[in-house]
Amino acid sequence: GVSKGGGGDGGGGGGGGARERRLLTLFREVEEVLLVLVGWLLRLTPAAVLSLVANALGQQADLGAALANVGLLLCATAVGFSLHAAAYLLLLALVTRESPLPFLRHVVPAQVVAFATASSAATVPVTTRCVLESGQVPPHISRFVIPLGATLNMDGGALYFPVATVFLAVTAGLADQLSVASYAMLLLIATLGSAGAAPVPSAGLVLIVTAYNTVFSASGIPPTFSFLLAVDWLLDRLRTTLNVTGDAAVARLVAHYEAAEAASARERRARCGRELGGMEAGRIGGGGAGSGGGPLAP
Repeated sequence: GVSKGGGGDGGGGGGGGARERRLLTLFREVEEVLLVLVGWLLRLTPAAVLSLVANALGQQADLGAALANVGLLLCATAVGFSLHAAAYLLLLALVTRESPLPFLRHVVPAQVVAFATASSAATVPVTTRCVLESGQVPPHISRFVIPLGATLNMDGGALYFPVATVFLAVTAGLADQLSVASYAMLLLIATLGSAGAAPVPSAGLVLIVTAYNTVFSASGIPPTFSFLLAVDWLLDRLRTTLNVTGDAAVARLVAHYEAAEAASARERRARCGRELGGMEAGRIGGGGAGSGGGPLAP
């Protein structure tokens, strides 16, 4: 009876193992199917974007004005990114009291990878290695600041989202609805939304549509949204490069403040040690003088 029971348990265990293997095989096959579908989507994306752009161009009564608006979008975005990068350089120079260019030269490989991948998350290992190789950021700071910045520091998106939303409004004939309140709401949505945007390519396109529909009380996809799709591959790479530069700059600033605080703490300890040593010497000297003057008192 015991033998049969044991055999039953073994058979049950074998059956459980077979079910687990079948389930694992099912998951692997589903994964392969999804990979094939993603591959099809990637292959069809250029043709799909081309068709959207062609449809949008065909609906434009003044094609020259539409293309001029796209050019203004690119120029405004590039100028904003350049000014923000200059602000990083100026802040580093003012805080560290030294030229930021030697440090930024070490960040160039991370910027190249950021431009190539358009993903802050994919650039984290390269950015961490670059700031470590600069010799100006200790490991514990780089390993904390860089991953945190890849998630929260989306300055490029915060700059680009209002510009793109205004572009959609102007090209849709809603320029008369732009007001101070609209710009304030756009800045708020862009600031909060960019921090929650995923660090993957073109993740901010959904936020742009959401901001447009929220500020201008619209619904659906804006009529000239396909223009953004056509140029987002470039602007997304510029945004990511700016974000990665900001992550490295913040890591350098944190390292500078930590070094300054450590030096100040060492100076305070040394000063306290000197003061305590002086007090101890005075106490010993006072005690010696008192004991030496004792016999002369009579």
